[in-house]
Amino acid sequence: MASVLGSLNLKGKHAMKRSVVLFSLTLLCLSVVPSAFGQRDCEFNIIGTWKAVTTADVVLYRFTADGRVRVLSASSGPLSEAQEIGSATYELDNPRSPKSLALTVTSKNRVFLYGKSSMKVLTYADSSLTCEMPGWGPTRWVKLDPHRYFIVLAARNGEFYDTSGPAFPILIKMDGPESVVDAVGTYSDHGKAAFGTVPPEAYKDFMRESQGDSEVMLRLEINSAQYERGLKVLRTWERRVREDTLLYPSVSRLNNVLLVKAVTETLNQCGEEIKLYKLNYIHPEDWLSDQYAPAFIPFAYFRELRRLNESLHVRDDKFQQASTVGSQPGN
Repeated sequence: MASVLGSLNLKGKHAMKRSVVLFSLTLLCLSVVPSAFGQRDCEFNIIGTWKAVTTADVVLYRFTADGRVRVLSASSGPLSEAQEIGSATYELDNPRSPKSLALTVTSKNRVFLYGKSSMKVLTYADSSLTCEMPGWGPTRWVKLDPHRYFIVLAARNGEFYDTSGPAFPILIKMDGPESVVDAVGTYSDHGKAAFGTVPPEAYKDFMRESQGDSEVMLRLEINSAQYERGLKVLRTWERRVREDTLLYPSVSRLNNVLLVKAVTETLNQCGEEIKLYKLNYIHPEDWLSDQYAPAFIPFAYFRELRRLNESLHVRDDKFQQASTVGSQPGN
């Protein structure tokens, strides 16, 4: 089987030589220049509820878009019954890339000093923040979310005329048993390859562990910022399909390679969350693109990512647990 696939891959690649050359140039550009498919810079977002992890008590900091922060204590009961113990107004020197957090307190409380004070922002990521106030050591906060988020990278060979098959990323936003699912990529439409929004009947069979060498599936738990960045990529490609502005109108498989590359690379925008394979057509760094035709690249790419991130893969039983129990802030 492997030799047959190898032969088909090589034949397909030679037949599409001109398209692949142009495609490789596009990949190189996307690897170097920030684009609409996913900015390289890590943009911080303080809006939401944060938990101080360096204190014995359960203390929450709830930042709102109108420049206010409420401090809640949940030491004596459930987080849903947290009591306000202080409040202030806040201002970041640069909301997207902060170096300091200024607080203004107009009434006495148990948390903040009266008047104006400032914290130095030491580090930040998608869902963590470490600050330091004069006279205090560093304090690390983590961002809480009532939802849980997952990305599934799924593919299968042997369904289409060229022995390739469906391949697409799936984004999941979960609130207990309720889920919002989005998937875009190459899928099977009555046995023929189609590119665009993947209907539920086409992706539901890819939500479980892969079975056999012809299938691959990697499922990762991600945070809300990673989810939003990935969803932005999917929406961009949905719009391109809807408006007939695909980068490669006559060769949808090339569009799919760009899509899966863009989605996966947004995961590491604010730090190395997963181990990535560099899909960039630079030899010998990118051996995968040299070995496979575009129709087979997403499958091989997902298989390599599964190998690199096996310890992070969320298996079926753990995923079912998450859908049943849901997420509790602070877990």
